[in-house]
Amino acid sequence: MQTEENKTAAELRRELAELKRRLWEMEAAFYHSCNGISIVDSTGKIIRSNEAMRQLYELSEEQFAGEFVGKSVQELVTGNIFNDEVSTKVIATGRPVSIIQEVLKKKRCLTQGAPVFGPDGRVELVIVNSHDVTELYALQENLKEKLRQSQKLADRYQAELSEIRITLMKDEEVIVRSKKMLDVLDLTRRLAPVDTTVLILGESGAGKEVIADLLHKANPRRSQKAFIKVNCGAIPRDLLESELFGYEPGAFTGASREGRRGLFELADGGSIFLDEVGELPLDLQVKLLRVLQEKEFTRLGSTKVTKVDVRVIAASNKDLEEMVKAGRFRQDLYYRLSVVPLRVPPLRDRKEDIVAIAQHYVTYFNRKYGLNKVLSAELLDVMEGYAWPGNVRELINVVERMVVTSRGDILGVEEFPVESKKNQSMSHLHRSLNYQGLTLKEALEITEKEVIAEALAAGRTAAAAKKLGISRATLARKMRKYGIRIR
Repeated sequence: MQTEENKTAAELRRELAELKRRLWEMEAAFYHSCNGISIVDSTGKIIRSNEAMRQLYELSEEQFAGEFVGKSVQELVTGNIFNDEVSTKVIATGRPVSIIQEVLKKKRCLTQGAPVFGPDGRVELVIVNSHDVTELYALQENLKEKLRQSQKLADRYQAELSEIRITLMKDEEVIVRSKKMLDVLDLTRRLAPVDTTVLILGESGAGKEVIADLLHKANPRRSQKAFIKVNCGAIPRDLLESELFGYEPGAFTGASREGRRGLFELADGGSIFLDEVGELPLDLQVKLLRVLQEKEFTRLGSTKVTKVDVRVIAASNKDLEEMVKAGRFRQDLYYRLSVVPLRVPPLRDRKEDIVAIAQHYVTYFNRKYGLNKVLSAELLDVMEGYAWPGNVRELINVVERMVVTSRGDILGVEEFPVESKKNQSMSHLHRSLNYQGLTLKEALEITEKEVIAEALAAGRTAAAAKKLGISRATLARKMRKYGIRIR
């Protein structure tokens, strides 16, 4: 009997040693884990925490002992140690909970809470495990941003593939995507085969000369004949009449002995393009009216009538109606020129064309200079938002400048040589939104969402995109991003 009792005591000692060994292993795992581990009781108070948790929260040993262990998790949220906690959620639901926790407003942690149930079936403890995923989170955000940028570029390239291109000559094209410009080109196509006088109106650099080219080259009867282009504002006024209508020998001091044919004679059978026609002096306006009505004129210094068969295409960046009211342009000539007025919209009113034109000319200048430049998505956004006071001419010049001066192959916002300024004031948004405690990215996203929602208040995406200075495709992507729907 004594032997049996001694054997039982020995077994108990071995079992106790095994329990101590397991307890030591568990303590070692708890305190030496790379992950932060805390044990929280049913009231939400932290009763134990390991060294990894202290390092995660960047606390000194004194702070850790006095300001962390023994504190309620809610107190730590209030004290800005972290922005959210899992223990309360686990206690309330009795289920494991995982969250992405922001620590000290600079770290991201994957924090998981697991319930430990007591004999009565209630949550008695919560085991909290936190792992620093700041780098992984940053990598994820970076990959998301790269995916977003890639998608944006893909959308733009897809749009470029679907653009409508009208070939004017071997190496020249009109790049069009906007409905406004498509309407202009549709009217141009219908006017080209006939000899109706056309007045092209629009700002400098908007593409008036390109439309004039199309009107001439798409005319089957005149396309193989001369196309004379005249900038009425570039020729001195005292020479303008002789340039347009020619002169007889000895018509004025310094005149050629043989005389000279004017530009209207040189254009006989073809077309003449009178750019900046509003610069014509009133006396020459009379002669031009005669050409339009009678198809005839007289050379300077001659009484002989010269007959011509010329299609007249005129253009102006000025308001000729206002000039008529001011007495600086003949009313009868204005009506004769504007048999069919054709207005070319400025580039700022056809945002959809900006990216297509920019991409086209990047390709053009790459071929010309043997380069391989690419426009970044951010730069395309900036270019869409810019007003382009110089219109297409300015856009082409800016693209060439960026292509030939940039160091790298990807053209970023820093390469854009002009400052994009928005006319609308954002001060009312700054007053209405509370940015306290937000990162710059969060504040910008809130502002962007508010601006888009305000622009969509009328319920029309086309008008909202125009107001915001972005394309409809860009607006649609941002609406999906923020979950904005038109009601």
